[in-house]
Amino acid sequence: MKTKKAKPNVPAPRVALDVPGLVVTILVMIFAAALVWPQLGEPQDPNNQMMLANLNDRVALLESATNWVQRDEMCVPLSAYARELDQSLKPGARVFLTGMLGETNAPALGYYFFLRNYLFPRYVGISLDGKAVFTENSGFYGVPCDSPAVLKTNGFDLMIQYANNQMQLVPLTTNGLPTHQ
Repeated sequence: MKTKKAKPNVPAPRVALDVPGLVVTILVMIFAAALVWPQLGEPQDPNNQMMLANLNDRVALLESATNWVQRDEMCVPLSAYARELDQSLKPGARVFLTGMLGETNAPALGYYFFLRNYLFPRYVGISLDGKAVFTENSGFYGVPCDSPAVLKTNGFDLMIQYANNQMQLVPLTTNGLPTHQ
């Protein structure tokens, strides 16, 4: 006859509650919901193309663009301006951008960086001696120049005068004369 073995009296496993992990999970869920919720609701501004509800319209609009300049104009107008200038300048043109030196002009340096990027490999200068020094809190320092005659004698083909968030092109030689295509 078979004898039954007695089962040891083992208590049921206890579920350990990880309170810190639970708190962090709840906080992450609340933060994620706060970011996603406005995207799922009705857009407050129908012109805001970055709302999730408007992204399909934006895709169709960007697909309709027939060239890079037109597409840039729909996204970052400064990119479109710089790309168009790149297409209309001769490859060897040397460009000087005024109004970029000093602490008060530091907020405008985005124009310099955009133009330097889009006009590459052309030289884009902001200091007459070509040795602009960047300081983290004060922007660039160097030798300013807003004289077309001085820039021309220093080998520049185009002067871009920057003031009040506007750029004005001043061709100094035929190499700096934009040819619109």
